[in-house]
Amino acid sequence: MQICKNAVKTPVDQIRTSSIVVIKCDINNQTELRNATGRTKILINCTGPHSILGEAVIKSCIETRTHYVDISAEIPQIFNAFRNNHNAAEEGNVLIVPSCGLASIPSAAGLMFLQNQFKVISTDIPDVVDCYFRFDIPRRSYAPIGQHCLVHSGTWESLVCVLQDLPKYLNLKKETFPEPLVHEPIELKRSFFHRHSGEVWFPYPGPDEDLIEMSQRYVSDKYEQKPIRFRSFCTVPKFYHFLIIPPMYMYYYLSRFEWFRKMLCKHPKVFTAGYMTRQGPSEVSRMNTKYTLTMTGKSWDSNVKNYEHDPKKSLTVKVSGTDPGYYTTAMCLIISAMTILRESDKMPKGGVLMPAAAFQNTNLVENLMKHKMEFEVVTK
Repeated sequence: MQICKNAVKTPVDQIRTSSIVVIKCDINNQTELRNATGRTKILINCTGPHSILGEAVIKSCIETRTHYVDISAEIPQIFNAFRNNHNAAEEGNVLIVPSCGLASIPSAAGLMFLQNQFKVISTDIPDVVDCYFRFDIPRRSYAPIGQHCLVHSGTWESLVCVLQDLPKYLNLKKETFPEPLVHEPIELKRSFFHRHSGEVWFPYPGPDEDLIEMSQRYVSDKYEQKPIRFRSFCTVPKFYHFLIIPPMYMYYYLSRFEWFRKMLCKHPKVFTAGYMTRQGPSEVSRMNTKYTLTMTGKSWDSNVKNYEHDPKKSLTVKVSGTDPGYYTTAMCLIISAMTILRESDKMPKGGVLMPAAAFQNTNLVENLMKHKMEFEVVTK
């Protein structure tokens, strides 16, 4: 991590590769793993799939009192990490913060920004926050020829693991949180597909909504703060609606068979029509891919029982950036790690915490702004 701290202040071309220490260890060898994790204050885990390569590293970090961040978007694995390690991490004053990449730092930081801006117009916090996640993909990637693909196959392998473990996760969630955090009023419920701002939206398949809910449970229990009902939706160009959604439903059911999962991992290009390959996207494709999160927070009077009435206060903010899968993910991960090093006095002492809970009192948003992630108030 010392290398990371120096790199923030040093131009890339001035960093000597000879000064970077490489430690090789087998994650199945606990002694080797503890020797590795014990040599740093914070460990940044960029490997995947995390459901295979994550649990042993987390346990070793807790044993050696080493803080930990990763870029996992595998919600079953994240949930298992919470169930298996939260108490031990909390007792050991070790911060384990998963999902510090595209999932779910922009959502967490956007919610933090929205809450801070909401204080300007209201003494209360929002009752409901709707997040609309949009990807703008370069037209050359509509036909994924050569390096005009969208994502590296490593992400695809993680997705296959999620499809395999999703039924288990739903059961684990019901066991751990048998009661919903916030009951959703019938007036606010959305159909699976719904129209908003002239486009068709559907529930965002990433882990953000679940992770925000887990964060809200934590701050509600620890600080007696009113929990926010957070909902996340996404849209893609109409061209992709029929290309992505039907196959994903089919893959979800077929992924219960081991032979089919092996086929998915062995031939990512075939099963994704070329959109995910072992070569990954070109730099031009990456830099021309944009993302935007539009978040609207609404609050009603406490005595209002029918949410069909207009809210008392409403505020919309926007978070945007470029190259979501690579630049944004790497930037979010490094800034998350640096925040733990520099602002640990503003954070909980330990536990398996989701980003919105871990970083809520830090300068995370301000630091993201310095590195090409834009935050703006759209309407009040």
